[in-house]
Amino acid sequence: MEDRMARHDRPLFVYGTLRFPEILRRLLGRVPPAEPAAVPGWRAAALAGRPYPGLVPAPGAVAPGILLTGLTAGEWAALDAFEGAEYVLREVALEDGRGVRAYVWRCGDVLAGDWDAAEFADRCLAAYAPEHR
Repeated sequence: MEDRMARHDRPLFVYGTLRFPEILRRLLGRVPPAEPAAVPGWRAAALAGRPYPGLVPAPGAVAPGILLTGLTAGEWAALDAFEGAEYVLREVALEDGRGVRAYVWRCGDVLAGDWDAAEFADRCLAAYAPEHR
């Protein structure tokens, strides 16, 4: 398992519900510095019966998202609790080759289609809160 202190200075690639400032504000009490990013060889997969996605390997695909920086130890702890045991934190490479951290899906229920952020925003965002996970 990764040394949790060693990751605090590493950026976090987020590709699903954590892309939304409203969710970050509810979960962390602020919106950390962010920039657009993408991870080749992965996709944000739709998951059966869940409003959020899972990052899964997908040769030839590119997962869009954002890169969060400046996360504190307390924020990492909140993110770990939010993501839970269904995800594992691991290193992935951005399109520019930089290594960053991402929560990768490690359970079943992966659908063939990709998660749709716009559909989530339209149907779920207003009612979605971190404590729902």
